[in-house]
Amino acid sequence: MGIRTGRLPLAVLAGALCAFGAQAQTSTAGPAKPVPLTHVYGRLEHALVTGSPSIEVQAQLVGGGDSTVLLVQDIKYASGEGGTYVHFTIDNGEVVPGKTVNLALPVLKDQHVHDRDGGTLHQPVVAMSFCIGDHAFTTNVTLKLRGNYVPPLLLGKADAAQFGQIDPLKKNTMLEPNCAPPAPAVSTAPTAAAH
Repeated sequence: MGIRTGRLPLAVLAGALCAFGAQAQTSTAGPAKPVPLTHVYGRLEHALVTGSPSIEVQAQLVGGGDSTVLLVQDIKYASGEGGTYVHFTIDNGEVVPGKTVNLALPVLKDQHVHDRDGGTLHQPVVAMSFCIGDHAFTTNVTLKLRGNYVPPLLLGKADAAQFGQIDPLKKNTMLEPNCAPPAPAVSTAPTAAAH
């Protein structure tokens, strides 16, 4: 009597290989670790300008240039013991209508920009701290006069890159800024005489 040879049905062979693979996996490796999910931010997010006082504004995370820009009102330079300061007003009308905060910060650099009329605009650069979602950071910010009603904070490319994935079709994916521990406070200027 001869030994009968033949082919195993494909389903039986596949089942045997799966069982062998599962047995090998459980014997050599521990339980599978969950893959951490990365939050996808929107093109617009709520941002907290931290310090005392603080204020919440809309921040645009896409389409920025090389530097981060904050659109403000009433830019005025002043001299004090620590050097030159700039006084300015932040208005967050889109978040809480009529809410404003006045700040005075040391000027790190004074940029001169020529306007269409041949004049020169002064755009001070200051260091400011922000919280977006649960991410706190401090960066150099160019202050510009707010001329139209657009998001006041426009992140530069390097600052926006900290947030990983950004979906330009989404907005306000993080309802409230919630940084812990708190972001470093924005320093305020001593009383200074305007010039």
